Amino acid sequence: MNAPFIYKNYSVRKIMFLVIIACIPGILTKCYFFGSGTLIQIALCVISSLILESILLKMRSKKIKIHLKDNSAVLTAILLGVSVPSLLPWWMVIMGIFFSIVITKHLYGGIGQNIFNPAMVGYVILLISFPIHMNNWHERDFSISLFKDIKKSANIIFFENYKDTINYNHLNIFPDIFTEATPLNNLKIKSHFNRDSLISEDIRLRNKIINTKNSWIYINISFFLGGVFLLLNRIICLRIPISFLITLAFLSKITYFFSKELFVSPLIHFFSGGTMICAFFIATDPVTTSCTNIGKIIFGIIIGFLVWIIRNYTDYPDAIAFSILFANMTVPLIDRYIKTSGYGHNNT
Repeated sequence: MNAPFIYKNYSVRKIMFLVIIACIPGILTKCYFFGSGTLIQIALCVISSLILESILLKMRSKKIKIHLKDNSAVLTAILLGVSVPSLLPWWMVIMGIFFSIVITKHLYGGIGQNIFNPAMVGYVILLISFPIHMNNWHERDFSISLFKDIKKSANIIFFENYKDTINYNHLNIFPDIFTEATPLNNLKIKSHFNRDSLISEDIRLRNKIINTKNSWIYINISFFLGGVFLLLNRIICLRIPISFLITLAFLSKITYFFSKELFVSPLIHFFSGGTMICAFFIATDPVTTSCTNIGKIIFGIIIGFLVWIIRNYTDYPDAIAFSILFANMTVPLIDRYIKTSGYGHNNT
């Protein structure tokens, strides 16, 4: 029987399962705007991760059935699958999963031993290796049925040469529909060519946010609702998302106040890119974040600061994956200097 001070006891398997459940609103929203290719990517990621997980567990003489049931590999696969474009070629997806499961997770000792977030490592590898493919998003064809959409998406992902599906001579620099990093990329490109246009672009995007008619806004709201579900079930700690979002809002508000020509408002930062999935699903990974309450706040502040820096002063439009990995590096140092004593003991 649990001691009186333990109010709820969750197993690793149940925690991972509840996080997967919380991802469903975001997954369904992304499928609505970008087609069933999202589900194909997630399924491909899950199958690949389970196969690789089984192989590595066998090589390490671990009990395969017990470790597969903890749902950690499935959650990593889902987070990577929902982050990549819906029509990314299958072999690129498997490459990302390989780096997530084999390199980042098992080479560090398995679940609980990795210092970097596995899904973000796979994402960064793909982003650096295939930047054109990772920044091309295709709107769902609403004129065809669900079955035809699945068939068309599967044909592009598995059979067609992906380069042939992109007409490089007719790429629209300012596309009509965005998600993930593309709204930020649009603002960054415009600011390079015409700084004055950034003001009108920011106003236009803020009006769209108020009217909530854009796919990327809905996707961020969906992941926010999933994050609220995790908070209500006490699966994640409130300190990390709050410190991250407050830091990002504070810094972006200062820069936006002094220079509307060069910077965007906090509202744009909140509802563009992967801000909400970072705040509630990526940054709150219990393995790769700080162990102390103060450390979690510092960890969230570091991520918010890095997101603000990378989005405003580098060539990368979004910064979630890079910020998470850089913040992961600081966790051992944070835990080294931010210590809390055990009950009835003083720090020495």
